[in-house]
Amino acid sequence: MRRRLAWVAAVVLVLLLVAGVAFIALGDRRSGPVQASPEAFVSSTLTLLDVRTDAGPLLAVVGSSGTPASAAIVIPSNVLITIPGEGDGTTTEAALLPGREAATSIANLLGVWVPHYAVTNTARLARVVDRAGGIQVFGQTRSGSEVTDILNERGAAPALQWREIVDGLLSEGVTWQETDLIELDDSSVPGLLAAAAGASAQVLPTEQATRGLKQPDQSGTAQMMTTAFGAPDRIPIPVVVLNGSGVPGIGEPVAERLIPAGFRIVVNGNASSFDHDATLIVAGTEEEQGSAERVREALGVGEVSISGIRSGLGDVTIVVGKDFKTG
Repeated sequence: MRRRLAWVAAVVLVLLLVAGVAFIALGDRRSGPVQASPEAFVSSTLTLLDVRTDAGPLLAVVGSSGTPASAAIVIPSNVLITIPGEGDGTTTEAALLPGREAATSIANLLGVWVPHYAVTNTARLARVVDRAGGIQVFGQTRSGSEVTDILNERGAAPALQWREIVDGLLSEGVTWQETDLIELDDSSVPGLLAAAAGASAQVLPTEQATRGLKQPDQSGTAQMMTTAFGAPDRIPIPVVVLNGSGVPGIGEPVAERLIPAGFRIVVNGNASSFDHDATLIVAGTEEEQGSAERVREALGVGEVSISGIRSGLGDVTIVVGKDFKTG
């Protein structure tokens, strides 16, 4: 999960060297009023459903405040992502993290904040299915044990099978109880899942990366989030987040502030040292200064500077200092 390619490390090192000696320092100076993050979007109903099966975890994001109705998006397994606070990983690895961290990782993938999560397993999901008298899967009514068998074994197209089951759960308008879930962030979550009844599930678009791994189709993902949940049709601004404070996992609370503001973390790692008292927010060019100012607005701290060098990774590089407080 902490894989780091050598060329990424080299580019980040160059950025840090520049950060130490060659910035045009802007400090707290603003070039005119700071604009709100462009078309930032937050839906209070979006919930990550994380089902643990014998064949691996399965993910879907459901919500009841989309346009024109409820929606669900199935997240394929083994999609390459950046996991805030961890580094490079896959959606499968993210799904095995605690609920909040998993939801934050998937939010970083989607470019839209996912405030809620619900973790369950096939045994508890079977209870949900049986309570509804079965659900339709590929044109047949399936019991809880039959749905469990499908999920635990899975065929050649697991995302399509999982989408069919999510469709069945939503079309039947199943009821959820807190006891159906292993982990949830709030007592409202069962109601939020039930409120998504009638939604039609779609599979998140991806592209082949390497054998057995996929990469996100960012343009297709942005469009899907717009049609499914009413999110703005835009690709989030890419940023690099480096831990300069030494606080373990600091990338996760940073992500909680950046993602709702319209940013996506594309590289997450450690700075060259942990002795940064002040957070550095580095724009590559003057054109990217506005994005850096919006990062500062989202984090509530930071000294904005311009390096004059494009990183090729993200529009803004953030070295998180000791002045950034969680909570």
